[in-house]
Amino acid sequence: MRAGKLEKLFRADSSLRLRTLVLLADGLLSISSEYGCEASGDVVDGEVLVYYRDCEPGRELFELGELAESGVTVRLVGGAGGRAPDELLERASRYALDLVAGMRGYAQASSRSGVEYVLLVLRTGDVYVAEGDVGRVSLPYVSEVLLEAHTHPVSCVPSERDASTAMVRFMEGLYASAVVGLPCVALVYRRGPLVEEDVLALRGLPAAVEALAPGPGAVDLGNLRVLVVPC
Repeated sequence: MRAGKLEKLFRADSSLRLRTLVLLADGLLSISSEYGCEASGDVVDGEVLVYYRDCEPGRELFELGELAESGVTVRLVGGAGGRAPDELLERASRYALDLVAGMRGYAQASSRSGVEYVLLVLRTGDVYVAEGDVGRVSLPYVSEVLLEAHTHPVSCVPSERDASTAMVRFMEGLYASAVVGLPCVALVYRRGPLVEEDVLALRGLPAAVEALAPGPGAVDLGNLRVLVVPC
């Protein structure tokens, strides 16, 4: 723990649901790419169902293996059923918004002091919340992040530095990034596999959010969706 700074590590229902949906969607995409399957899936009563057609999956289950290793039941079912990866990633955005909405109190604190706060959802489903410094968050680099969000003292418009950081994070497997300000929340999340053009489109993230703020509104940057929601 850092002396004198707020720092919390916990798990929440929303973080675990987000983790399951994102790893399921990514696992389906990996199976389709590796084995040539038509793959879809769903989560029913905590059990992950993976439907596959026109192939026979091998032993390597990629991101689905991470779920199984953490105690989630993963069952493969031959035939049609479930939802496509893009639908699962869209559903995960609801839980991302739930988690980000919990930072509004920190945004109020940021507006008074200028100190920014950060929230990270790790691939394990753990949630890490920490206090930064005035105008920035300086922490040791944390890898294996699915969702990252931080507060701004005034608006929810990302800075150019925020956009550059998001570009790196998305190339590492990030699912979503958010900025929380007093008037609004700006969330950008991937809706499918990203190509270089999608990541480079994040250069236009600050302008896209500024055009939508304080929301509500949405715009797509390739396979990334930008969502602005008023607080």
